[in-house]
Amino acid sequence: MDKKILNILFIGLIGLFLISTVSAADDLQNNNTITIYQITSDLSNDDIQTILDNANDGDTFDFIDKEYKDISLIVDKKLKIVSTKNSVLHTSNKVSTKAKDLGLTDTFGFYFTSNSCGSTLSGVKIIATGSDYGIIVDGSDDTAIRNTVVTGGVNSVLVKNVNGVKIVENTISKAQSNGIQLQFVKNSLISKNKISYNVRSGIETSNIYYCNITNNTVHHNNFNGISMYNISSGNIIKYNEVYENPNGIFIDSQSTYDVINANSFTSNRRDTDYEMGAFESGNGLLFGIDFTTSKEGNPSRLEVKYNVLAHNEGYQAKNHPDLPVFKLGDNWFDSTDDENTFVCPMLLAGIMKLNTFSVKNGIGLQMYDTSGNPVQEFGTFDTTVNVDGNKYTARFVNGKATIDANLDPDKEYDIEVMIGGQPVKYKYKAATGEKDDNQDSQTTNAEGNRGSSGTNSQTSTDATTGASKGNGNLQNGTSNSAHYSTNGNSGVFGTNASGNYQDSSDNGQDAKTNGDESAGDASDGEASQEGKAYEVVPESKISKEINDTSGLVVLSIVSLLGCLIYGYWRRADFD
Repeated sequence: MDKKILNILFIGLIGLFLISTVSAADDLQNNNTITIYQITSDLSNDDIQTILDNANDGDTFDFIDKEYKDISLIVDKKLKIVSTKNSVLHTSNKVSTKAKDLGLTDTFGFYFTSNSCGSTLSGVKIIATGSDYGIIVDGSDDTAIRNTVVTGGVNSVLVKNVNGVKIVENTISKAQSNGIQLQFVKNSLISKNKISYNVRSGIETSNIYYCNITNNTVHHNNFNGISMYNISSGNIIKYNEVYENPNGIFIDSQSTYDVINANSFTSNRRDTDYEMGAFESGNGLLFGIDFTTSKEGNPSRLEVKYNVLAHNEGYQAKNHPDLPVFKLGDNWFDSTDDENTFVCPMLLAGIMKLNTFSVKNGIGLQMYDTSGNPVQEFGTFDTTVNVDGNKYTARFVNGKATIDANLDPDKEYDIEVMIGGQPVKYKYKAATGEKDDNQDSQTTNAEGNRGSSGTNSQTSTDATTGASKGNGNLQNGTSNSAHYSTNGNSGVFGTNASGNYQDSSDNGQDAKTNGDESAGDASDGEASQEGKAYEVVPESKISKEINDTSGLVVLSIVSLLGCLIYGYWRRADFD
């Protein structure tokens, strides 16, 4: 065969290959089109399950009606399940057909399997009365539950065998056991949830690693606010407000590299029906018999500092009597007297102090650690300040509180700060606003001991300019708290300066603190059309026109091949 013809055929084959490649890519693009299903309440649970089963990864399900009955859905692919109408979903108290096929025996509202990694659930209200669980996330890595209300269930939310899950900005309450239960969970975020009125704990953990439990409000649960069991390693527990539980946090785990900082464990109550006994309730922090950690000085040792442990009916912090003495970091116990902190004598602790700093026209209050350094990472709490017969509420955020009291900078004031239920007096002078709005505080305590002039200590967390530290005598007076010890045999309430105990706690295995503080995005749905059980929302014409460029590519390839063939053919005329 003529060599020229063979070369032309070869060029043609290359062209066909390029065209087929473009067509395959176009088919793949069309197959990845995201579909939005609008789910109405006239669908049965089995109907909705069938639609879920036939959906593609990345599709969205929008519950668009007000209320749904007998919901029990298994999610086994990556989906977005949302409600733009804050739909109420009542769970079924029966095991669904698909659940039986998978060998499941529990009842639930949603069950996310290991095939559903990366899914999202948001915007719904789940009523799980009569069911075992509201939501189960089992092996579904990187799944997000957010902006969802879950009420009831034996446990409202169970998360197990997962990595990278986000439980964010939910309201969880009235479970027959725990609000959120975490089992074998890694690198996950539990944040900004409101968890209350559960029969046992607000949050219960068992074998969790490198998780962030932050900014949650946990209150009025009947066992503990937070309970930690088995292994706990590399977790960050910060900025939580935990109050009105029998105990704020119960640590009964093998703890390594955990950080429990800047939380508020306050106003936790004594409970005569508490299952471990009334004398084990009413504590801000309680260590259980199975708690272990590394020796002091080991980097894997549990860190507990800059927390607010105050107004608890039992101890502010209590160790188990059979455990060795444990040393906490610096914490605030709502006391200026080291002998009246209401800390268990089996615990040693640094006692944080409160003092004033000058701000223009107002009052500044600052927390200091035992070295006299201002603290910038700290739990949140309120106290009352009296100035010339006027009462103000000061809220501490990140270690400081400021009050706009319209004070005369040329006048020295006697102010009273309520600490431990008693007023503690300070001499105070507001900043003038001159010289870059900075002025040393020159604070005087109740005994008349004037502090030395301080150095500027502004922090980025406070918008008020002119903050400066007054390094006065931080022993500002004795407060007699109304709290009582639940240990009638101790004879000592929180003696922290004794030095008679040696910290001998020991355990630990290497782990590394980590955590993801990001959260997934909520999903948006489309409006429904009346009379349709569900609707597949059509693809945008504009999007289709922009994305469907395969015809242009094929035309370009054909044109280029034509030019090559024509040029090659004409080359013989010149030869």
